[in-house]
Order: sequence, then structure tokens, then C-alpha cells
Amino acid sequence: MLRGIAIAMIIGAAIIGVYYILAPQLNQLSVEEELSKALGQIQSGLTYDKFVNMVDSQRNALIQKMPQKTIDLILEQARKLPTTVSESIQDMASKLGSNSQSVVYSKQGSFVGLEGNDAKGKAIIIVAGKAAFLRFQDFEVTNGPDLHVYITTGDDISSGIDLGKLKGSIGDQNYDLSGVDLKTYDTVVIYSQPFQIHFAMAKLA
Repeated sequence: MLRGIAIAMIIGAAIIGVYYILAPQLNQLSVEEELSKALGQIQSGLTYDKFVNMVDSQRNALIQKMPQKTIDLILEQARKLPTTVSESIQDMASKLGSNSQSVVYSKQGSFVGLEGNDAKGKAIIIVAGKAAFLRFQDFEVTNGPDLHVYITTGDDISSGIDLGKLKGSIGDQNYDLSGVDLKTYDTVVIYSQPFQIHFAMAKLA
């Protein structure tokens, strides 16, 4: 009898182990299938990859008729697909025609997540000779669709400057600030263009 109980316990443990290994994969498959079905109902043949790579006007037209559930599925899928980048200070300094000896650290601030998203790392304005650039160091943010980097006053996107697409949701990266009045702006914002969501911000001081 004891032997039978021992065998049952071993089988039970094995089943639980298999469940914990397979459950996340099955859940991810379920989310992807649900998203694929939801996007297909909006436009035949539409996939997550096609959606995120659309031109703004096409994508915005689709978003206007998207139920919130579909938007939530897109955001959930993006979170599972982080992107990485690794740029050095010298990469940008040399691009701007400067050298490491002329690099001076100016304003900086720490990232905080917004609207339920996570973020960490520092945003630093670096002056290199007559040029300047924005550097993200030890940076990480929840990934999202079409994230852009803004330098703003407060977190007002409408009066800020779009520095371009976020190069990666994880890793050190640089953004050119040529022509930007550094005295005017005091905040860096990571912003999802299609869904108008603030993912993160860093106050510069």
C-alpha cells in the first residue's frame, strides 16, 4: 500500500511539473491566437507584425474601430517582445564629430513607469563640444507598439520634440539633440504613438 502511495505521489509531482512547464507556453499561444483572430476581424489577413509596421495613417484608421479588448491584446503581445540595443557614449560623440575628452555630463534624471508600465535607468543630457545628445543608461521599459522618445516641458507631448523611435526597450542608447534649446525642456517621455499612452518619464535636473 505504501508503495502504491509513493508511486501516486511521484506521478502527481510529475504531472504538476509538466503543467508548470507547459502552462505559460499554452497561455502565450492562446493570447496569440486570440489576438490573431481579433485583428483578422478588423482587417482580413492582419497580423501583429503587419499592424506595428503600418504607416501611421493606416494604423490610426484601424485603431478608430478597435474594441478595447483588441487594444489590450496588442499591448500584452508587445510586452512579451522586448527589444535590445547597446550604444556607447563614444558612438554618439564620434558621430557628432567630438571625442571622449570633450564629453560633459549635464542634466539627468531617473525613469519611472507610467500608466501601469515599468521603467528604470537614467536619462542624461551629455554635451560634446558644440553638440549635445540624450543618453539612456541602464535603461529598461515595458515594451509597447511604436514607442517614441520625446523631450518636453513637463510631460506635454504636444509642445515637446519627437526625437524618433525608441531604439530598444532594454539597453543603453543615444539620441541627437542638435538644434534643441536645452534650457526649454526638462522631461524625457517614452510615448506610444498609436495608442497615446505614456509608458515612462524622467525629470531632468
